[in-house]
Amino acid sequence: MARHKPDNRRELADLQIKLKNTDRELGQLNWDLARELITLAGETKDPGPLIQAVEALSSATRYYSFEDAPREHALIQKAIADTLLTLGQSTGDRDTLTTARDAYRGAITLASLLSDDELRESLRISYKATLDLIGHRSKTPSLFRVA
Repeated sequence: MARHKPDNRRELADLQIKLKNTDRELGQLNWDLARELITLAGETKDPGPLIQAVEALSSATRYYSFEDAPREHALIQKAIADTLLTLGQSTGDRDTLTTARDAYRGAITLASLLSDDELRESLRISYKATLDLIGHRSKTPSLFRVA
């Protein structure tokens, strides 16, 4: 009686599907962990968990690529920027605020690529608030100079 040889291509395809599902689960777990850490930081007024939240969110981006999950990736980038802004505000750390500014820029780009005007506008508001905290005020030209 001859035994069937397993179809390696089918097994490989199944393993790739399982890996993708596991990656999504890991990404979601990191995202959930970050949310809990942000809540903890808010309740305790301790900025330490915010640092861990940024690390967890950064880990989540490895599992939610822009190519595979563009909206989720953009939302994680927003969460990173928001968390950095909160951390920068609570510690008064200008470098953290500058990193938040850069994270907002990246998230705005992603929102633009997604054509998500609502997300983009929300990000722009936070971006401008971050610029104000850093001390970078936008220079509005005088009406007399424009004319």
